[in-house]
Amino acid sequence: MSRFGSDPLSFFNSVYQNIAPWDIGAPQPAMAALVEKCPPSNPILDLGCGSGDLAIYLAKLGHQVVGIDFVESAIKNAQYKAATLPKETAQSLSFHVADALKPPYPQEKFGAIFDSGFYHLFNPDQCEKLIDEVASILKPYGCYYLHEFAIEFPVPNVPRHISIDELQTRFTVEKGWRIKEIQTVEFLSRVAPPVPATCACIERLPV
Repeated sequence: MSRFGSDPLSFFNSVYQNIAPWDIGAPQPAMAALVEKCPPSNPILDLGCGSGDLAIYLAKLGHQVVGIDFVESAIKNAQYKAATLPKETAQSLSFHVADALKPPYPQEKFGAIFDSGFYHLFNPDQCEKLIDEVASILKPYGCYYLHEFAIEFPVPNVPRHISIDELQTRFTVEKGWRIKEIQTVEFLSRVAPPVPATCACIERLPV
């Protein structure tokens, strides 16, 4: 069972009927700081891209970015934003409706995969599947960038607490990963004070 009921798509469709709480009109500051400290390689995949602010930010930095999300209205919003960008930036950016637990790019390898508030939506067993999917489409020495809640809320339909310890346990050298950067930061929203978060850049080692 999902953390968001038996039909997560319906839940997130309802959230995107209005501006989603996590849509702050820009990338999360902690993720932007991580990008500056650990510059990504192309091409980039943004998992659960929502209305596209992080992907657009990366494209403006000169990167080639694909954003995917299973909420059609979020993708349409992202595509609308992309259409207003300078032509050169817009051409390096694409958005698609897709299930990020089943990325539709089995033959393509990415230099970086971004995950701003996606991993924390899943229970631990689902996170294992997500990590396997990420590993299968990430180039050797490519990086997985995460920014997730580090707080547990005692209510239904909320993200999971992702600790530094959890990431250090899941992403080990023995499993083909090297943590380049990991820290406690904040996650901003439009509707509540900032909450504690875990931010990490994790390199995929050659197997």
